[in-house]
Amino acid sequence: MVRDAVASNTMVRAMGAGSWLHGGPVVNDASATAIRPCAGVMEYTPGDLVITVHAGTPLNALAAICADSGQMLAVAPYGAPHATIGAVVATAAAAPLAYDELTIRDLVLGLTVVTGTGDIVRVGGKVVKNVAGFDLVRLHTGAFGTLGVITEVSVRLHARPIMDHVVTGTLDDPPPLWVPRLLANRAPLPMLVRMAPGEPAQLFARCTGNPARASALRGLVQSYGARHAFTLGPSDTLGAHDPTAPTALLHHVPEQALVLRARTTPTFGAVLIDAAQRTFPEATVLFQPSRGSLRLVTPHTADADRRVAAFMASAPPSMPFSTVVEQGASPPRDPHALDVKLKHTFDPAGLFPQRRPAFTPGVSP
Repeated sequence: MVRDAVASNTMVRAMGAGSWLHGGPVVNDASATAIRPCAGVMEYTPGDLVITVHAGTPLNALAAICADSGQMLAVAPYGAPHATIGAVVATAAAAPLAYDELTIRDLVLGLTVVTGTGDIVRVGGKVVKNVAGFDLVRLHTGAFGTLGVITEVSVRLHARPIMDHVVTGTLDDPPPLWVPRLLANRAPLPMLVRMAPGEPAQLFARCTGNPARASALRGLVQSYGARHAFTLGPSDTLGAHDPTAPTALLHHVPEQALVLRARTTPTFGAVLIDAAQRTFPEATVLFQPSRGSLRLVTPHTADADRRVAAFMASAPPSMPFSTVVEQGASPPRDPHALDVKLKHTFDPAGLFPQRRPAFTPGVSP
């Protein structure tokens, strides 16, 4: 299909479940021809904790296959359970309360990609230590399909923990107080704070492992609550896509919404939260203390471009800061020379979606 597109000078775009087609970092061309990778398992050796699947494989199908062997993919990203593994890799999708705070970048071992010239490129492999030279696996992870169509994915799996539950509670103090406390009292467990308008901040802490470890981690959360303004709530088993689970509201992403994620050093976390809430007072904000990462979900408005630009400009000069619009508007920015050169190398005819601002085919890097 890509080679035919090269011959006919036709735009193409990879699609999985179609839930991220309006991603903010890329230009959406409704006239582009859809390419849908296959679904299904290609190779699975439970003893190696590695599985290779077609990129169109839904996450819930992948989870069911791995569960039969007592294994799991360590991340359950935001969004619907039928999202595909190829789209998760292409968007470097974040995941709330991921096991051991891993990201999809930590788990992808190898990829097969069809470039804009129609060449089939296999990068990485099926073992953890497989990178020599330029890491093309990480280049395509998070490229939003702008450099090629991901067709096959090899990922590292983890054994399902014996106990896996989430402890919840409310934080009664403002972020300038609880952000440094969470950093100072950080236990080896994933934590996430949800802040919605008119509601107290809610802490989620994932406790996993054997019964002794999981109980000890819960004790650390209880100890924190006893020392600070923290009201401990109930705990429940983790259910990433179970609508009755306490984490269900974390995963839901409205279709007509502006979604962006930003990151700074953890010590600047309160500053980042303040900037987000001042610029988007109606938004729901999710903050991961250990990484200093923030995810913001708000209704899409006509002035979304301006508000996103204002948020990006609100960071103090001394604060390290990066942001990406995952869904919705994305303000213009000047292209980096490296972006232009990479695009020209992998997609010289400009067949695939383009990062904003638009890449002009034929322009020398």
